[in-house]
Amino acid sequence: MGRWPVISSHNRGQNRPLYYHEITRYTQITSVDYSLAGWSMATMRAAIVSAWIVLFAAPLALFIGHLGADDLSWIKNGISTYAATAPHANWISAGMLLAGLSIACLGVGISLNTRWRITILSQIASMCCGAAAAGLLMLCRFKETANNFEALKRMEFAAVRQQTFHDAGLLIFVSSAVLALMISGVIAMARSASWGSRLLAAVVFVSGPIACAIVISSAQGPAAFLGAAPGLKQRAGFFCLWVGALCLMALLTKPARQSANR
Repeated sequence: MGRWPVISSHNRGQNRPLYYHEITRYTQITSVDYSLAGWSMATMRAAIVSAWIVLFAAPLALFIGHLGADDLSWIKNGISTYAATAPHANWISAGMLLAGLSIACLGVGISLNTRWRITILSQIASMCCGAAAAGLLMLCRFKETANNFEALKRMEFAAVRQQTFHDAGLLIFVSSAVLALMISGVIAMARSASWGSRLLAAVVFVSGPIACAIVISSAQGPAAFLGAAPGLKQRAGFFCLWVGALCLMALLTKPARQSANR
C-alpha cells in the first residue's frame, strides 16, 4: 500500500507532506502521554486519600498505646519510653508505622502534583518525606534502652548500639520532616493564588521550625514555656508536625479534587 500524504498545521512550514505512518506514530505517543497523565493523577488521588486516613489513625493508635501505663507519665516520659515498656507498646509501634505511611503518601502526593512537580524543590521535599518515614522505621526497629545518659553508661555494648540507632532514627525523622514541611510551604506559597491557600502554606512552613525548637531545646531554650518535662515537649513538637502535615494535605487535596472533576 502507498503512503497517503496529509497536509496539517504541523507541516505547513515544511516542503513535504505528513504521511500516514507519521500521523499514526504521533497519535500513539499522544495516547501514551494521556494514559501516563491519567495514571499519575489516579496515583496522586489514591495517595492523598490514604494519607488522610492514616493521618488520623496514627494519633488514635498512639492514644491507645498510652493507656494502662500507670507507672509512666506522658508529661515526663517520651513516646519511645512508652514504646519500649508500656503494656500496650505494640499500639505505639503501630502509630509510628502509620505516621511513616502517611508521610510516605505525602511524599507521593507532592511528587505527582502537576502544579508542584515542575520544580526541583518538590522532588527534594518528596525525598525528605521518604527519609522521615525511614527514620520512623528505625524507631520501630530499635527500641529505646535508656532514657538518660546516666542509665546509658551502665548498659552493655549491645544496648548502647541499639540506643545509638534509635537516636539516629529520631534525628533523621525530625530533621527530614522539618525540611519537608519548610520546602513544601515555600513551594505552596509560590504556587498559591488565593490568600487562604497562602495562609495554609505559611502554617506549613512555620510548623517545621517550631516543632524542631520544641523537640530539641532545653528548658532554657525557645521552648522554656513548656517547662523541663521532656515528654510534654516531645508531644508538643510532634503535634506541630501533625498540624503542618494536616495543612499540607489540605493544599494537596484541592488540585486532586479539581482534576477528578474534569
